[in-house]
Amino acid sequence: MLDISNAPDGTTDAMIRLTGVTKHYEGSDAPAVAPLTMDIRRGEFVCLVGPSGCGKTTTLRMINRLVEPTAGQIWIDGQDVTHSDPDQLRRHIGYVIQQVGLIPHMSIGQNVGIVPSMLGWDRKRISARVDELLELVGLDPSVYRSRYPKQLSGGQQQRVGVARALAADPPVMLMDEPFGAIDPITRERLQAEFLQLQERIRKTIVFVTHDVDEALRLGDRIAIFAEGSRLAQFDTPLEILTNPADDFVRTFIGEGAALRRLSLLRVGDLPASVDSGEPVDLTVGADETVAGVLEKMLMAGAERVHVAGGATLTVQDMLLATALPKHPALR
Repeated sequence: MLDISNAPDGTTDAMIRLTGVTKHYEGSDAPAVAPLTMDIRRGEFVCLVGPSGCGKTTTLRMINRLVEPTAGQIWIDGQDVTHSDPDQLRRHIGYVIQQVGLIPHMSIGQNVGIVPSMLGWDRKRISARVDELLELVGLDPSVYRSRYPKQLSGGQQQRVGVARALAADPPVMLMDEPFGAIDPITRERLQAEFLQLQERIRKTIVFVTHDVDEALRLGDRIAIFAEGSRLAQFDTPLEILTNPADDFVRTFIGEGAALRRLSLLRVGDLPASVDSGEPVDLTVGADETVAGVLEKMLMAGAERVHVAGGATLTVQDMLLATALPKHPALR
């Protein structure tokens, strides 16, 4: 059994803890999920990725007991939920799927208010919560709450799916390829919007995707499952790109790791050049990515930039960020 419970910062503040969780289906010799021990910290966004049949969706669905584990324990916020009532459990876990699953004969407001209604909230409270959440996901309640799912685009339906999952303010959200059926442009916009939303709500999120670039963009940490339900690596996107655990991970993330790192590194983390006293051509924020700043430099024809806080960077400094662990920002 691979134990990956040690968080990078040494904390043990686990919102979700899987201990020896296993799934065997009758008639199959190989487990769908091999014994798995995993800690997911409070407020952390964890992506599960891997080839088809590797166990990532089964793992997700065992957390809310849509799939019953064969063995092991599942802890959520310090409580063992392995033998709790699954219906009650699911009412306190947000769940978003690729097909959205909106009820077609119910209005958007009614869809969002389903779980609060099941929990016995009064109508006034439900109505206020529906309006609050529709605004949160960028849908004007006065326009959308009375519409029906068929009157919405795919991207709008996904926003409603997220709002519905948040309705009862659950501490945990499970998301199974929620953006997988959406066109690339809308998908990228939804990813950006969801990252901004997560900055505000700070939920503990487990997110299944087959797209490694989506995982690299969204995840605080990424769990890469190999064939045979082996957990190959569980780490930050930058660490996975810089130090893949084995040949499978190296092959799975594919070519272009150095360029992908440029989208993860922040210019404020890079060491500055010796200031020559020459005027800088551009000023950028410390939180901007190396990739974004390089693009600005190319567009402006700039050779040096000033980073808020006093650092000065050249194009060479930017390009050095593609180096493997030799670069200080990647250590």
